Amino acid sequence: MAIDLGTTTIVAQLLDLESGKLLGLRSALNPQAAHGADLISRVRFALDSDVLTSLIREFLGVMVHDLATGREDEIVEVVLVGNAVMHHLFCGLDVKPLSHAPFESPNNDEQRFTSNKLKWKLPGSSRIRFLPSIGAFVGSDILAGIVAVRLGSGRSLRALIDLGTNGEIALGNEQRILCASTAAGTAFEAGSITMGMRAATGAISRVFVDNAKLRCSVIGNAEPRGICGSGLVDAVAAGLDTGAILPNGRLANGAREFPITGDVRLSQHDIRQLQLAKGAIATGLRILLKRWGAGINDIAAVYLSGAFGNYVRPESAVRIGLLETPLNRLVASGNTALRGAKFLIGEDRYSALDIIEHVSLAPDPQFQNTFIASLAFPQPQAGMLQQTFPSTSSLRGDNASGSDRM
Repeated sequence: MAIDLGTTTIVAQLLDLESGKLLGLRSALNPQAAHGADLISRVRFALDSDVLTSLIREFLGVMVHDLATGREDEIVEVVLVGNAVMHHLFCGLDVKPLSHAPFESPNNDEQRFTSNKLKWKLPGSSRIRFLPSIGAFVGSDILAGIVAVRLGSGRSLRALIDLGTNGEIALGNEQRILCASTAAGTAFEAGSITMGMRAATGAISRVFVDNAKLRCSVIGNAEPRGICGSGLVDAVAAGLDTGAILPNGRLANGAREFPITGDVRLSQHDIRQLQLAKGAIATGLRILLKRWGAGINDIAAVYLSGAFGNYVRPESAVRIGLLETPLNRLVASGNTALRGAKFLIGEDRYSALDIIEHVSLAPDPQFQNTFIASLAFPQPQAGMLQQTFPSTSSLRGDNASGSDRM
């Protein structure tokens, strides 16, 4: 089995090691979210309680048993990946070092368990291991992602960006890889947005401009109830294109709200939350590029991972300044953490770790100035690639599964 233990979502796959065939798939929301939507909140909660460890072990035990029903005795290995906080919470490690600067823990190594210790219904011979973290808030999910996209091979400079609550960035080639984490918050998942919601029926997932008017795609072809992360980025991009939102993030003409459709609208606070999130990601990449001695145009490809990274429209991400790379270099890469975890089944050595350097962003003397400079939205540029929009009818029929969309 391979398990991606995400802050928000958990995905597990059952695999046949001989044929490589996928035998089963399960996904679920992380039950720890009831005790904090973001990592810092969970760390603070865990300082006074071990509930989060017992909760996630029990939850995953049920998930694993359900996925392996009838084949429990055949499970030889379970590989888990996740960010550093998920690693510590699952493994029962002290999270106190992750609660204050410099946010470095002495316990980033791979952790191994027996099914008896975890109380999982698997053979005692099953090898269960949580892969090692790279550094403060940069976990084995990024290590697995680096393996999945082969970031450590070839001479061309490439980047991997996991767009989520804990935004993680890797930049490198066969010589070295720089990694960092950014506190992007929950805006990309619409968690801090007034009318934000998960990508479920009734969520606006796409917004576009048609004859100077906003048109929307609503999941499930239903009446709009709110807006999810991909819709939020589209909406702000559309607002910038129509002049309803200014480059500094203020609503034009003193408006207090930006109406999308029906009763769904964005507040000034919502736009600020997205600015903070996109500013954090842009800052992280800018600082890593400076450390490398390269510019944005030196990056041959940017791999976007995670649910949000897979569904955000690249044109909109570039329009708001979340991503500054040319569109033709952006690659939606799906769940690279889970794919890499599968590649690492049976592996006992992680060669990528030999060339990875963890970069802590906050101590960088240019961090504050870079972050402030990254908050503004880009001005429209002459010759900028124009967005193309499908018909309104086809968008209203968008009924893709909400469980995997952000």
